[in-house]
Amino acid sequence: SMCGCITEVSNNDILPEIELLAMKKKFPGITSGAAPGRPGNGAWPINYAFNNPHNDNRVAYRRILRDFDFCGDEEDVFDRVAEELDDHDEGECDHLDDELAWAKWRRGFKNMNDYDIYQFAVYMLCKLREF
Repeated sequence: SMCGCITEVSNNDILPEIELLAMKKKFPGITSGAAPGRPGNGAWPINYAFNNPHNDNRVAYRRILRDFDFCGDEEDVFDRVAEELDDHDEGECDHLDDELAWAKWRRGFKNMNDYDIYQFAVYMLCKLREF
C-alpha cells in the first residue's frame, strides 16, 4: 500500500530528513552557511526561514542527505552537517512555547511550496492511520 511504503522510514528519505530536522532544532542555523553556535555553546539568535536553494536541484540534495551519516561524535556530526548540508535555512529564533510563537510557525508553514505541503500532508495522514 502507499501508506506502508511512505511510513517505512528506514527505506526512504524520511529518516534522514528527521535526523536533519533534529539537528536544526538542536542547533538553529546549523545549515545556514554561517557559523552558528557550536555544541555546548548555545546558538546565536537568527531569523526564521523556510529557505532551500536546492529546490532547482532537489534530487541531488536528497541524494546527499540520504547518504549522510548522522552517527559519531556530536561535534564531528555538527561540522559535517554545517559543511555538507548547507541549505541557507536560518532556523527558528523562537521556541514553540506560546500562542505567538505558534502563530509565527504557522505563517512560515503556509509559505511552503505546494509540493512540500502535499508531501507533509500525505505522510501525516499515513502516520495517523497507524493509530
